[in-house]
Amino acid sequence: MDRLGELSAFVEVARRQSFAQAAQQLGRHPSAVSRAVAALEGRLGVRLLQRTTRRVALSAAGRDYFKRCEALLAEFEGADAEVRDLGTSLRGTLRVSAATGSGQTLIAPMLAEFLIAHPLLMLDLQLTNRYVDLIEEGYDLALRVGALTDSRLVVRRLAPSRQILMASPAYLERHGTPRSPRQLEGHACLVLDVGGQPQRWQLESGRARAAHEVRPQMRSNNVPALLAACRGGLGIALLPEYVSGDGLASGALRRVLPNWAGAEQAIFAVYPTARFIPAKVRAFVDFVATRLRAAAAR
Repeated sequence: MDRLGELSAFVEVARRQSFAQAAQQLGRHPSAVSRAVAALEGRLGVRLLQRTTRRVALSAAGRDYFKRCEALLAEFEGADAEVRDLGTSLRGTLRVSAATGSGQTLIAPMLAEFLIAHPLLMLDLQLTNRYVDLIEEGYDLALRVGALTDSRLVVRRLAPSRQILMASPAYLERHGTPRSPRQLEGHACLVLDVGGQPQRWQLESGRARAAHEVRPQMRSNNVPALLAACRGGLGIALLPEYVSGDGLASGALRRVLPNWAGAEQAIFAVYPTARFIPAKVRAFVDFVATRLRAAAAR
């Protein structure tokens, strides 16, 4: 039996002045409890308990040792309780990684509502287009869009996502509106610089497929920067649909080739492990999924 088990046996016997009652409380056989106490006494070289046929009592050395062991075990129990609490309540730090574009435009606007509802939680949100290693870098989860490649991670699909073509009315008035995907090759294009071939725009319309090399007027890995350039009339952009809502509704942006779009992707939450997912992680992911579904239904 390990040292902590020996200490637990000794403290329980001292409290109850009975090996049988201590064994019942600990869920062990009385002989196992007796051996644990004997092993502890043998290791220390001192008798801690005085045993008679009628009772068990602490020795002089045992009384001092009992006080210190009881305090030590209380510290262990407190630490266990604190960790269990972190696993079931929304407190502590929640470390989340997300891509810069989706984090700024999609995730950030919904965070205040979540954190106001959970004031004991501190959110550490890191936005980067670098593919972070959740396990090595200590993240609780990541929110990602598109294809996933790390088989070590646990994945939950939150909402669909696709890219659409858009431009400002001013740009289309100056340069005309393309009528087919091939005509995109003659336009100034705003390229989202992610993936292996960002200048090769692959589009779908039902079962039809089209892939064309476009001429970048601007390249960036930052979705908000490209969206601002698009609103400013710099060119045609192929960007996630979720960033276009306000612009399309207000008329600041127009759909280009509305029957065509990028291949449907999805927004995912990914975790380092499926075991012992903290309540704060489950609650945050559920919250984001609910808000994304509501946005998609509008």
